[in-house]
This record gives sequence, C-alpha cells and structure tokens, in this order.
Amino acid sequence: DKRNGETIWIAERPADIYEQMAPIGKKAFVTPIIIQVKGRDLLITNGSRACLAIDPETGEEVWRIVQGDDSTISMPVEGDGLVFFYTSFVTGEDGRKYTELFAVDPDGEGDIGASHIRWRMKAPILQLSTPVYLEGLLYTIDSEGTFFCLDALSGEVLWSEKLKGKFHSSPIYADGLLYLSTTKGETLVYRAGPEPELVARNRLEGEIWSTPAFTGAAIIMRTSKYLHKIISP
Repeated sequence: DKRNGETIWIAERPADIYEQMAPIGKKAFVTPIIIQVKGRDLLITNGSRACLAIDPETGEEVWRIVQGDDSTISMPVEGDGLVFFYTSFVTGEDGRKYTELFAVDPDGEGDIGASHIRWRMKAPILQLSTPVYLEGLLYTIDSEGTFFCLDALSGEVLWSEKLKGKFHSSPIYADGLLYLSTTKGETLVYRAGPEPELVARNRLEGEIWSTPAFTGAAIIMRTSKYLHKIISP
C-alpha cells in the first residue's frame, strides 16, 4: 500500500515452470506494466521463462505464456489491443539459440501460448531494448543492430535498416521522432512513419547504456562521462 508501506499480497512465480532451470537462467530485469482488458486491469510481468498476467488487486495469475530457458531484459509494451514482448532464449533443432518477439491477445485465461499468440518474429539472443508502439506501428532494434518498423497488427516488416554499433538502451519517441543511442555515444534520430527517414545523428563523449528521458523541450541523457541536459535552440 503506497500510503503506509504495508504488503497487500505476495505472488510467487510458479515452481513448475522454474524448478528445472539453472539459477542463472531464472533472472529477469524487466519492469512490469499494467494494461486494461475489457475494463479489467492486468499486470503483465515477463520474467525469464514465462510471461504472466496477474490480477493487481489479488496477486492471482490470470494467464501465462511459457517459452525459453534463460533470462529476459526487454520490457513488454501494449498497443492495438495486443501485448508485445521478447521471450527468453530458445534452442533450435540445429543447436543455435534465438529469442522471439511475440504479439499476444491478452484477453484469455490459463496457458494461452497455443491460442492467443497473433504473430511471432525470430530475433537474436540477448535482447536488451524495449520496443516502441506508435499509431499502429511497432519499432524495435535487435541485439545485432537491425532497426525494424513492423505493422503492429500483422507483424509485417514494413522496413528494416542494419545500423552500426551496439544498442543497449531502448529507442524512445518524442514529438514525431525516434531516438536510438549506441554504446559508443552516438544517437540516431529517425522520423516516425512507415518509411525510414534519418534526420540527424549526434555524438557525445563516453558510452550510452541508459535510455534518455524527455522533459519539456529538453533531453536528459546520461553517458559514462556526464549527465547531459540538451535544449533545443
């Protein structure tokens, strides 16, 4: 309870999902989100092997999707009545590891993995960045530096660009533009839309690992050297 600090409920993650996993694979670095489905609040928490929907009033599990054998980092996002999230590692028949981007209809109960996944897209492992949903489009950059624009409802790739560098921070949207920062301190600025349009690139001293924040007409950006406040001229 935010008013007095009392614990209202505690929900343990299902033991049957996690008990066979190695301890290192049980880690998750994901902030949950709360969405509304037909007037009902759901807390979406993507943790390691399973993405769960929890009733935020009671802590009871509403649904689950189970896939993968290792940790998760990227946050889920919502749009067009769907929840989008990256799964943890999957090992294919050829022994190669990958992850998947899922689009899930959140109006379900129980194990909905076979019934409510509307589309899925394979991606390389170690997915750190959280996608951005905007006006029917989903923007995401994978751990190998490919920047995608997808039709959110169908999963169709409208465009993609292979960028140089590693991206550990998430893309972020503000005032018609998408900002993507590399670990080398360079920020690329794209105009949001169904066609790729790079409008600016800038470099700061040091590395960028954290996602920038926006306040008023200013950008707050942390590098390994400084905390910057960047103001429009």
